[in-house]
Amino acid sequence: MLQNKTLTTFYGLYFAALACTTPVYALEDGDPQDGMWLMSKCANPGLAYAVKKQRLEGYVTVMFDIAPEGDVENIRIEESVPEGVMDDYVTRALNRWQYFGYVKDAEIARREDVKLTFTFGAADNHICTHTKLPELPSSVGNPQDPHQNMKSCMTLEMPRKAARKKRQGLVEFSFDITAEGAVENISPLSGNQNSEFSDRAENALKRWQYHPFLAAGKPVKREGVQVQFHFGDLPEGASSNRCSYAPWHATQKTMPVNQ
Repeated sequence: MLQNKTLTTFYGLYFAALACTTPVYALEDGDPQDGMWLMSKCANPGLAYAVKKQRLEGYVTVMFDIAPEGDVENIRIEESVPEGVMDDYVTRALNRWQYFGYVKDAEIARREDVKLTFTFGAADNHICTHTKLPELPSSVGNPQDPHQNMKSCMTLEMPRKAARKKRQGLVEFSFDITAEGAVENISPLSGNQNSEFSDRAENALKRWQYHPFLAAGKPVKREGVQVQFHFGDLPEGASSNRCSYAPWHATQKTMPVNQ
């Protein structure tokens, strides 16, 4: 009795597994010439250098066959716009695709003249037949930060006379940064406008240089940037960047600083 029960259980599991692995007759469920039908694994095409550099958009239409085992064969380019630019990338990607078995007349059959169109461009479509152009670069950080994207400056110098007499200074300026990174339109704000400090700070600010600040791939102008120059003791929370801070001992000749 135990042996018969064991055999019954074994054959029950065997036939259940067989039912799960045997392909189902699928002809009436889809179109054998539809390249997305019964697809099991896909890969998006990469992008040619010219496509990324020139921000091109277009498409490639292909015809191909699918072997009974699910491999892609006999790829033919039907049409491509711009012509030839993405053909190799589409072909390489499609060679990595796999399909489930197609059953016709109770047998795994070959599928011929399957058709697909691959697109590429700015559209945000994540299916395997579309490749999105990469996002244009943008600079990270606050464009109003006077030290953001700093390229070079001169260390701020403490006036010798002020250092000897322990006179502190605070000077504030508003200024613009061109798309190319040059400083312009310097304007004094509230603060200690004693020429002992303000002239020295303004002359230093005129020599500041910045790396371009990018927004969606384009250098942009930064307007109304504000900066404080501190001479002497540094208030709590103020920037200790030597481009805008001169401690008591910084009375030597200014030196260039590359950020």
